[in-house]
Amino acid sequence: MKRFDRDGRLIIPLMRRKKHTKQAEETKVRYVLTEAYCPKGCTIIDHEHKINGEPGLRIKFKRYDSEGEFVLSAIEGDFDKIILSGELKEGVKDELYCPHCGVMFKKLINCECSEDADMVLLGLTPELDLNNAIAFCNVTGCTNGASIRSGDIIRHVRLWGQF
Repeated sequence: MKRFDRDGRLIIPLMRRKKHTKQAEETKVRYVLTEAYCPKGCTIIDHEHKINGEPGLRIKFKRYDSEGEFVLSAIEGDFDKIILSGELKEGVKDELYCPHCGVMFKKLINCECSEDADMVLLGLTPELDLNNAIAFCNVTGCTNGASIRSGDIIRHVRLWGQF
């Protein structure tokens, strides 16, 4: 098998690359949030309710026919929840609020999962800083989410228009 094409570029067979990528994803480190704040600076880490052994993120939700609270996993890529009150519906958008002061979480951009979905922000510092935050969709069941570090996600949104 040839290692280089006639222009001198390295040939990497697609199957090898995919296999390597899959291996990298399986060994990916997951981060656990130890701090998360509403736009006014209230901590939303809930030490009382643990999901997969870690304190979760307590969030209040409202929509036209229901309201309540849930705890979302603080582990990156884990969207497990504990419903404390009310009822979440799969595929339905909810407005998300701080359970302590009632302020609505800021919206960064629309999510691609549905027409009215939004990516909402949780700060990793008491004062909301777009360079240190997490964003996730406010539609139950959507797994779009991202950690924002040093403006990387902002640049991505400006270039590509989505997460």
